[in-house]
Amino acid sequence: MASRGRKSLASLSTSVVELPESLAGRNTRLQPTATLGPAERAVWMDVVNDQPANSFTQAHSHIMEMYCRHVVHSRIISTQLASVTPASLKTMLGLERYEVLLKLHERETRSASALATRLRITRQSIDQKTIARTLRDKPSARNKPWETPNDED
Repeated sequence: MASRGRKSLASLSTSVVELPESLAGRNTRLQPTATLGPAERAVWMDVVNDQPANSFTQAHSHIMEMYCRHVVHSRIISTQLASVTPASLKTMLGLERYEVLLKLHERETRSASALATRLRITRQSIDQKTIARTLRDKPSARNKPWETPNDED
């Protein structure tokens, strides 16, 4: 049975748990590679900080590097697309430039999306309901009892 009245200060105090030395100073988050620029590093840090600390290992660094580059390139092309005016589309040169920018943007976005899927940072790979639905709707690999071959000799 619980004690009645106010709780003592000693019973409310919490104890401090110290980490073992092997984990205390260890940074488990994947750090950006030296070849990335400032914008790419910002994308890297956004992605890494959005996931649990041990989600990415050194093996992911090359794919992460490519993903960050594609995201930054897509943003650069987006700013170029935003600067296109309706008046510039009246000339053949302006229309060709717009078409090239659209193709480049689509290619960069598609590449970034494919890499995000491989890194498992898309909403579909994170959402537990989606994962459960995919597993539920996936056909069973086992044969049904009536589909088994009949061994009659």
